Amino acid sequence: MRYVLITGAGDGVGKATAKLLKNEKLLLVDRDEKNLKKTAQNLNAEYFVCDVTNIDKIRELKAYVEKNFSKLDTIINCAGVWTKGEISQLNDKHFAEINNLERIKDLLDTNTFGTIAMITTFAPFLIKNKKGQIINVNSQSGVETEEFCPVYNASKHGGYYYRKAIQRDLAKHNVKITDVCPGLIKTNFYIRANDELPQEIMKLGLSPDEVAKTIKYVFDMPHEITIPSIEVRHIKNF
Repeated sequence: MRYVLITGAGDGVGKATAKLLKNEKLLLVDRDEKNLKKTAQNLNAEYFVCDVTNIDKIRELKAYVEKNFSKLDTIINCAGVWTKGEISQLNDKHFAEINNLERIKDLLDTNTFGTIAMITTFAPFLIKNKKGQIINVNSQSGVETEEFCPVYNASKHGGYYYRKAIQRDLAKHNVKITDVCPGLIKTNFYIRANDELPQEIMKLGLSPDEVAKTIKYVFDMPHEITIPSIEVRHIKNF
């Protein structure tokens, strides 16, 4: 049994991943207490309400892990926020609203800072144990330049290149790290962002379960085999 911390576990890919890993010792993390509590109860898992953009809450989570988890084997970063809109579209009311400075800061804090903060805080646990695994749910936006979502693109590229920069160092300590980079996913990710996509686009998305299966594929690899980055998308989503 492995001790696994999953962020963004209240819904979407994080929730689907938790279900697939239900036989492991799970600590589920999300800022949405209602969904998080329900997911944890259904899986008989521990949970901790934490916004990965909040430094004080991350420190509280660290203290909780130190006190209640005898060890930590795996960190799976699923927390994420979406927006889109090109610079030339910002005079449009809708795009101006979903790209206001507060929204941009929250997106960067969640997608980039949140991932880096979780790794910075919890990778030392894995290094101390001389073995571990980190899996980040990144995006096709982390490996491609997509002009229709420059802020989201920047946030995911930040995480992708951070992973590349620390990969060799972690490997020296028997800790491996992977970016799982899915294309469009059929979740309420876009609805929460007040940017619901047309059905003809959404039908080209992956289900959360399909992305979770990719995460589990990486999770189940023998420890001496590492996958730095893996892309997955619907066959027609190109």
